[in-house]
Amino acid sequence: MSLLEEGIATGNVLPTGRKEKHSIDNVTRDFDIYRIKCDLLFYNDQNDRIATWVSEYNSAQGANLLALGRDEYNGVIEDFIVESNPGALRKTEKSIALRGQLRPGIVLNDGRVIDGNRRLTCVRRLARANNEAGWFEAAILDDATGSDPKRIKLLELAIQIGEEEKVAYDPVDRLVGVYRDVVKNHLITPAEYGNATGMTEAEVRKLVDRAQYMEEFLEFCQAPEQYHLARALKVDGPLGEFSRVLKKYDSRRDKQLVKQLMFANMVVQPEGDITRYVRDFGSVAGTDAEADFKAAELQAMSELLEKMGPDALTREKVSELRSDANLVNGFQRAGDRARETVRRVKLMDTPAKKSADCLSELEKILPEMLDVLGPDELEKVRRNLVAVADKVEELIGEIDERA
Repeated sequence: MSLLEEGIATGNVLPTGRKEKHSIDNVTRDFDIYRIKCDLLFYNDQNDRIATWVSEYNSAQGANLLALGRDEYNGVIEDFIVESNPGALRKTEKSIALRGQLRPGIVLNDGRVIDGNRRLTCVRRLARANNEAGWFEAAILDDATGSDPKRIKLLELAIQIGEEEKVAYDPVDRLVGVYRDVVKNHLITPAEYGNATGMTEAEVRKLVDRAQYMEEFLEFCQAPEQYHLARALKVDGPLGEFSRVLKKYDSRRDKQLVKQLMFANMVVQPEGDITRYVRDFGSVAGTDAEADFKAAELQAMSELLEKMGPDALTREKVSELRSDANLVNGFQRAGDRARETVRRVKLMDTPAKKSADCLSELEKILPEMLDVLGPDELEKVRRNLVAVADKVEELIGEIDERA
């Protein structure tokens, strides 16, 4: 159904006489606001948050959520929205019950909701509680339909991310969108994503790298495209370190091994700050600790893989693995030994580095620079150099005693 044609003709879409400004394709203009019967609307399956919930439903139910009828589909997504942040939803619902819907949403002419999922959910719930028809207030965009997924995606990005962060995106939801739309389906290019969201292409490419690591992590967990697992495990933080760490390893074989070992640490989470464990792989690269560290990590990962079994990881299975003291201790010991070795190496390098730095600084004092100094300044320099000479003589004596 066309909301602006059949909807208005049947009285299911009513003009309010109000207008609201929105920027679409970098053009800001006023849009008419309408009251729309809720049963004509449906949640946008191209929304990154909703895509994560779709993967969770499909995994749990062994069914395709998108194959459901509209009413059943809306009901499932509504439940996810309620469960995702009950406190925020209750607050919004109470506000709408007391004051009405103050901020309109944005929908497409076919009823797809581009902005306003939480508000629509509150209106639907209040209507059921009051046993009445629900009316959602929104601007209607008539230049995209379900037959134009690229256009829908660019609109959704521009409004949800580029225009303003109305409700902060879960970082993993953002990665899910980048992976699906830029990497897997090639729906939009990194440049188009950047134009829609106000990000530079370089920033988008960093997101693309992180999104690819996320999918590789899910494959390690034998749960490809199970995005809800990535969100539950809060993988965005550690994945953000991957590119920096992997640059420190030269061979493709080393990079692949280190990547798998970091994935294993993310599953087990030896301590609260898993990002620190991921950084360990960068700290040991090229040091005397590297070989032993990778061997210890490889042994711990082998034990993990055996306990994971052949099935896809679930949140419940991850909790079980993280409660296995012997398994967790194996990863902890590997990390602790590596950090201690690196610390000792740094301590051993410190005297040589500091003495070299001191020499480098002294070499910057050229004789002709002394010509412009007055008597007082020259005396200060002399006192400092005498102190340096005394310290040098003292340290040389200490070294000679140990020779």
